[in-house]
Amino acid sequence: MGRGKKIVDIELVVEKAIALIEEGGVEEFSTRRLAARLGISAMTLYNYYENRGAILKGVLHKGVSLLWEGLAGEISAWRSRGGSPLGVYRVMTDHLLSFASSRPKLCGFIITEGAGIDWSADDSSIEEAISASGDRALPRSEGLRRDVYLYEVLAFALALKVISGGETAERYRELLAESYELLLARHEGVTA
Repeated sequence: MGRGKKIVDIELVVEKAIALIEEGGVEEFSTRRLAARLGISAMTLYNYYENRGAILKGVLHKGVSLLWEGLAGEISAWRSRGGSPLGVYRVMTDHLLSFASSRPKLCGFIITEGAGIDWSADDSSIEEAISASGDRALPRSEGLRRDVYLYEVLAFALALKVISGGETAERYRELLAESYELLLARHEGVTA
């Protein structure tokens, strides 16, 4: 490891951190391991990031971006098949399950560490998911906002259960279908 070696691409730090988390989970992640993976000293790493938490914050933001990557296309396909405006939440939760299944440790980290994130404000693809068309936002009464929030909380909690092995993907889909009917279907066709 060369002292003073410069990192050419700061994104590489986040990419390697994500790889370490995906291999061993956030519990196994350390700046020492990350520096070794990058071929630099830990002190050089601290020239770019104040501490471990700052690196994990970068991982969280990149992870959220990866989580929702491709969602806009899935929503567009849903709409082109005549899917209902609120049905995009089903698309979103299917997308979440797919990501959780393919990248469980990263998804678990995103969900647990990102609990305080306003998902709709943090990523434009989620904001797109709650619009009735490509251009016009779906009217959101207080009741609809509350029900969407509850549906999202259930989806993220159930995704964590799937990741931990406490729930199956089939049961995730079943419970969210029931939740959709109880929480969101009653708002279908409501225009104010």
